[in-house]
Formats: sequence, C-alpha cells, structure tokens
Amino acid sequence: MSGRIIAAAVSIVITSLYGCSQSPVTNSNDIVFPDSLVSYQKHVKPFLNLRCGQCHSDSYAAGGIRLTQYSYLLFDKPNLIVPGKPDESLVNQVLERIIAHQAGRMETIPSNQINGMRTWVTEGALNN
Repeated sequence: MSGRIIAAAVSIVITSLYGCSQSPVTNSNDIVFPDSLVSYQKHVKPFLNLRCGQCHSDSYAAGGIRLTQYSYLLFDKPNLIVPGKPDESLVNQVLERIIAHQAGRMETIPSNQINGMRTWVTEGALNN
C-alpha cells in the first residue's frame, strides 16, 4: 500500500509541475518581444524556430544555415550573430531587409519581432 501512496504522490507532483505549465507558442505572430531584457529561451528561440526553422533547421539547412540552436547562431557561420553588434549580424541584416532573402515568410514579420531581435543582439545575444 505504501508503494501506491508514493506512486500517487509522484503523479500529483508531476501533474502539478507540468500540467499547469504554459503551452508552447505555435504561431510566430504570438511572440511579443519586450523593449529590453530579451530572452533567448522565451523570445528568440521560439521566434527563430517557428519563423525560420522550416528552412533553416537541423535536417534542412537552406544555404547551409541552421537557426534552431543557440550554438548554430554563434558558431556555424561567421557573423550570423555578432553579440553587441546588430548591424554586423547577418540575421539582423536579413530581418531588416538590408540583405535580400528569398522566402516569402519575411514579408509578414511584425516590427516588434525585428526590433526585438536587434535588442537581443545589442544586449549581448545571451543564451538566457
């Protein structure tokens, strides 16, 4: 009987920890970047995964560019992200239309997200 009580207690703890957590964002337009203290985990990663991950993923890296992991942004290709320097960061240049991009999904990116990516890079492109 004590085994059942322990199992029930574990089940309750797991349910309370995971059952009430926020569901992951499934639409990139639902991601709202703050004006400061942009988080890679809360804002940048979901944005890049949903907006860019279809073409720039682990399994299909268009142009040899993967954008789905922090390490890819900083180490896969030179200057994808240059911490503290959004004007030198290729991702920002593409988002801000300084560099042309082929995908049609670029047309519908809200300015909040473009500015949020700039802020994240300006703040040091932290893995936070």
